[in-house]
Amino acid sequence: MGREGATLADLDELLRQASELRTRGWSFRPIEDRWQRGRTSWEFSEIARADLPPSADLLDLGTGGGELLASVLAAIDPPPRRVYATEGYPPNLPVARARLSGAGVEVLPTRDDLRIPLPARSVDRVIDRHEAFDAAEVRRVLRPGGRFVTQQVGGANYVELSDWFGTEPAPARNRVDSAETLADEVERAGLPVVRTGEATYPERFLDVGALVFFLRMAPWEVPGFSVERFRPQLAALHAEVERTGSLTVTAHRLLVVAERPRLSRAGTARTAGRGRAGRRSSGS
Repeated sequence: MGREGATLADLDELLRQASELRTRGWSFRPIEDRWQRGRTSWEFSEIARADLPPSADLLDLGTGGGELLASVLAAIDPPPRRVYATEGYPPNLPVARARLSGAGVEVLPTRDDLRIPLPARSVDRVIDRHEAFDAAEVRRVLRPGGRFVTQQVGGANYVELSDWFGTEPAPARNRVDSAETLADEVERAGLPVVRTGEATYPERFLDVGALVFFLRMAPWEVPGFSVERFRPQLAALHAEVERTGSLTVTAHRLLVVAERPRLSRAGTARTAGRGRAGRRSSGS
């Protein structure tokens, strides 16, 4: 077998393995040594738990398999009084419940309408990493003085995929071009923004199999993706890895921290919004 035949055999094996790897929750452990991930200048889990009042009630939107929330709760002492988590993908619900049951977390199913299944003014902190949200719903469930901490995938995330596969990512509600645009959306719902952040950084897939597993976990990045449909493109990418050692993509992340205004003695909101000039910014 010549080198070209050996390369195609290697590709077939990578694609077979990637298609058979088990997906569970929002865990990328099967490819963690083949996907070199970058970092933002901020640490989301630290911001998510910062200044949390004693005996606070906390909500995690789109918990996946509960991976992030478990790590956040492990670092909070004393723990929150009540903790809720939402998840809209039914197969993730038993995974999240199994992981979070020991911490007393109530995992709530949600639908595509972004309604939060909790009463008004029921939590002191809402955290959200990469989950679509309705800012008006977030404000509704926050108590006055409560905080919303969200990190979203930016509109320029992994733009290389469009070049490689000739597709565009599926539209997403909060996938916007900048942190300021996201902050404006949050403030229009009555949540003054106190901090923003934006970061771009390279990430690398060390083989095509790792990329395929990623796209199985995040199919909205290449709508309609399948190994069979995109095999010519995957073969070209495999050849690129053979030449250069990796496939490089550009990650884009947005951070917004906002607070629901406290009530004055008259029972009205104390502040209407700080505007862009009052936001602390974190760059990449």
